[in-house]
Amino acid sequence: MNVSVIVPAHNEAANIENLLASILNQETSVATIIEIVVVASGCTDATAEIARDVAASNPGMHVHVQERRAGKVAAINEYLKMRDRRADIVVSSSADLFVAPNVVEKIALCFRDQPKVGMVGARPVPDNDASTLMGKMVGVLWELHHRVALKNPKMGELVAFRADLIDHVSELSVVDEASVEDIIRSKGYELAYIPDAIVTNHGPESLGEYFEQRRRIARGHYWLDFAFGYRVATMDRDLLIDAVKELASEETPLGKAAVAAALGVEVVARSAGFLDARVLGGKTRTWTQLASTKQLQKREGK
Repeated sequence: MNVSVIVPAHNEAANIENLLASILNQETSVATIIEIVVVASGCTDATAEIARDVAASNPGMHVHVQERRAGKVAAINEYLKMRDRRADIVVSSSADLFVAPNVVEKIALCFRDQPKVGMVGARPVPDNDASTLMGKMVGVLWELHHRVALKNPKMGELVAFRADLIDHVSELSVVDEASVEDIIRSKGYELAYIPDAIVTNHGPESLGEYFEQRRRIARGHYWLDFAFGYRVATMDRDLLIDAVKELASEETPLGKAAVAAALGVEVVARSAGFLDARVLGGKTRTWTQLASTKQLQKREGK
């Protein structure tokens, strides 16, 4: 199956080379990566230059520069206009990840073997220091998302969809993956989650940035609910409460404290996000980057 990869990037000079190396080093048999497109949006650092240096020795890789930053969805829509039409699958990856060598192949196999599936999500695993309360909170959050996704797929960080199903995403959205979920399901297709397709990310290192990240995401999810009546898996209160209870029962004292702290922050962040969605709606679709989330540890490729 032919795969096209889109990497929207804004000021990702510290991470883009690491991410691209991990994609270029994918081990594939069923999947064939026919292109990688980096959309550098309003960058004021060396993101585009670094990506071009990588592209120079890798045919099929392209760098498209948007002079003005207009948000991740705008970058995706720009890519959708120019993508290689031979692609069966589009993989959309955040620029600050490390992608395990088997991820693209696992995605292709899922689409090949499950024709009713229209969108697939990988499993993000943070590399924050789990011996600290903040690092443990980040780990707890993604573990809760994982447990919810096992019952009702939740998309994030790296996703893939059948190329012929998406030609445009509403640029009022601030949650691109969730908006694509809505489109896929509206066309009668299912979502799938691949728990052993691992991508590594780095969560916030401070409580302020953690809260801000959760508030932004909550705003996007509530807006999607208000505008289109679509609710992501983590908006299912019963699923989330069950996952919290299950995880808390298994954790160490530090883990239990992290679960309680993460839950408390989530309640406040969702309340703030709800108000933001009511007031801002689809306005303000670009964010100030959270600096500590860009500290992913470098990894060697294959």
